[in-house]
Amino acid sequence: MENQDNMRRELKQKPQLFRKRTGGGFIVWSVWLLLSFAVPAVVCAQVPEDFPMIKDYGLKKYVRLSKDLPHAENASWKLVCELPYNCHFQPWIEVESSAGKEIRFNSSNPLVQYLVPTETCLTAVGQSVYEAKKWVSGEGAIYTIPAGVTVKAVQYRETGYNTTFAGSFECNDEDYNILWKKAARTAYLCMRDHFYDCPDRERVGFWGDGTPELDQCFYLFDARSHKLCKELARRQLQPKFYPGQHMEFLGEYGLWFYYLQTGDAETLKAVYDQTKTFLLETYKSGNVHTWYDWGKENKDTAVIEACFMFIDLKTLKQMAELTGHAADISLIDERLNEIARSFDQKYWRGNFYKSDQVPEPDDRANAMAVNAGLADPAKWPAIYDNVLTKQTDASNFFDRWVFEALVKMGKTDYALLRMYDRYKTMIPCSFTTLWEHYDRWWASRRNAFDDASSLNHGWNPPALLLSQTIAGVSPEAPGWSTYHVLPKEAFLTSIKCVVPSVKGDVTMALKKSDTEYSLNLTSPADTTAIVGIPKSSFKKLNAIKANGTTIWNGTYVGGVKGISWNGEDANYVKFNATPGTWKFLGLGQLSLASPKPLPAQASKDVALDKKSWIASASVSDGIFPFSGRKIPVDTSAANAFDGDHWTGWRDMTHTQYPGQWFQVDMQEKQSFHRVVLDNTWALWDSPVGYSVAVSDDGTNWSQPIATGAGKLGITDITFPEQNARCLRITQTGTSPTYHWSIYELDVYR
Repeated sequence: MENQDNMRRELKQKPQLFRKRTGGGFIVWSVWLLLSFAVPAVVCAQVPEDFPMIKDYGLKKYVRLSKDLPHAENASWKLVCELPYNCHFQPWIEVESSAGKEIRFNSSNPLVQYLVPTETCLTAVGQSVYEAKKWVSGEGAIYTIPAGVTVKAVQYRETGYNTTFAGSFECNDEDYNILWKKAARTAYLCMRDHFYDCPDRERVGFWGDGTPELDQCFYLFDARSHKLCKELARRQLQPKFYPGQHMEFLGEYGLWFYYLQTGDAETLKAVYDQTKTFLLETYKSGNVHTWYDWGKENKDTAVIEACFMFIDLKTLKQMAELTGHAADISLIDERLNEIARSFDQKYWRGNFYKSDQVPEPDDRANAMAVNAGLADPAKWPAIYDNVLTKQTDASNFFDRWVFEALVKMGKTDYALLRMYDRYKTMIPCSFTTLWEHYDRWWASRRNAFDDASSLNHGWNPPALLLSQTIAGVSPEAPGWSTYHVLPKEAFLTSIKCVVPSVKGDVTMALKKSDTEYSLNLTSPADTTAIVGIPKSSFKKLNAIKANGTTIWNGTYVGGVKGISWNGEDANYVKFNATPGTWKFLGLGQLSLASPKPLPAQASKDVALDKKSWIASASVSDGIFPFSGRKIPVDTSAANAFDGDHWTGWRDMTHTQYPGQWFQVDMQEKQSFHRVVLDNTWALWDSPVGYSVAVSDDGTNWSQPIATGAGKLGITDITFPEQNARCLRITQTGTSPTYHWSIYELDVYR
């Protein structure tokens, strides 16, 4: 699935930096590759044109090692090392050895072997240092060490795109905070010399993945990230390369989004002709197989593509007006009118939109009808009741547009609930990035667990949705000369958000009580902010103050320099604010009721040290051929507590059956009251049923101290305090489909 265009792009790179490391007579050369071609600077971004695109963060210490160093063994062994988060890195090692011993090192993420084979080096006599030549990605590293080699130290070199995390989002519900942070880490991991779909399996520059990646750059990173955004906006279109993804990019979500954020009219001029040609001549409607989403197969392509064509043509019309192509507007208007005139006639079925291509209404198609403005507000209640609350065909890529449609319809509570529900297995897991598919379940073409789907995929949009839509901070005029702060916080009671606009940081904070709605704003120079107090947050709104002075008490009364009236509509009371720091306060009666309970407080339990433990299981250690590439992946029992959630124990001899067991010998008696089984990597391998017993000798076992059913991803088992040396988990259930896995096991006191 690798794109030839991106392979050519790799060939255009040249070495820019060389490093030499010596140790024991061995020399390691590491090459850092930077793009040789120039990309013009974004209009408003004050960034040097020639800044190095790749940053070397230097050598760093791992968070945890599976063995204490220095360490050697009489047989080949593995050292598993934990990183603080998913990143691009190169493993480094210092050893003492005789000559000619082969050391192997790679990421613990098996998907990287699609692109980067496991690297090896041969030891020299004495003490030596080695560093991998190619970067990989993951949350951990694995070193395979030959017998007799003493490992003195290990580190890793982190590299990545040369930008900083400049934006932030924080609210009173930690679930959304975690989701925002994981989305931000995912976005950063999927950018380097261009935007990737993922950094492990493919590194392809799809336009579909690039759309939310470009969008999120303006809410997450400093202006250096805009260089990649501009390169994507100016990229030569490839009409045969997923044309549906082009459609998703060429309208308000891609090209126009970029223009509003930057004010870079020159780029729109540069791409106008190719955009016009693609939309008016090249793209052919009617191909049911045109890619618009993974998701479930109930894809109503006819409705979706009509909506995106309508959105793109509206953008093309704006581009024509901006770039001096007024002669094209009549033809664009003709196409727009044709879509609008026939849309309901073709697709409205009384309670929802649907073409004859699908047997039931598609949430993607109906959401896009709302977003495009083709579904008039009178139809929204039917679409909400009959489709958007019942169907979840959209993938985590396309759910962005379902979310935005729900918010547009005034259903922000449900939008946030749906976001949480669909991401609920990603939020609590140990992985620091967001996945290619919800629940690791590839619903396209087959309903089955997809072991080869990436756990760090760039098309996840929650950071964008929370900062732009929920905090409500977004430009209204190109380059942020005018922007709005129109919160849609729903049941959230506090939000703090920083948006790194091209004019400077926009900082907003809101907090609600049962009588006050506080909205504080720091607005950068050369901007006008439109600030709205949302009526939906109040049962009754009595007055609004700015910096302590009443400016509205049912009507605008003014009185504060720098604040002027912007109007009132069904949703907001709005004011214009000049640059500076402003404190708005809405007074009245508010409802703080929430349909979503807050997450539980983090446990204060302490995990027991696992480095000396011995594992055994009802099956012998083995391997399984991973994915279509048949990559051999180790499934040894010891993997279950090596500290890495990408490595684990799996019984591949049979699907789940009563009597399977996994056993831990902690080597000494320990006090504990809780066991956590994490099989997030093999999510659907959760135990159907389990029974836990303890022992002091590994032979004589107690009666069950806990029984129950496993949960998808993480099974948390608590019981009365025990003091024992060994514990055994026995499978009590049956699954005709899935194996039993434990990818990490922790015991707590």
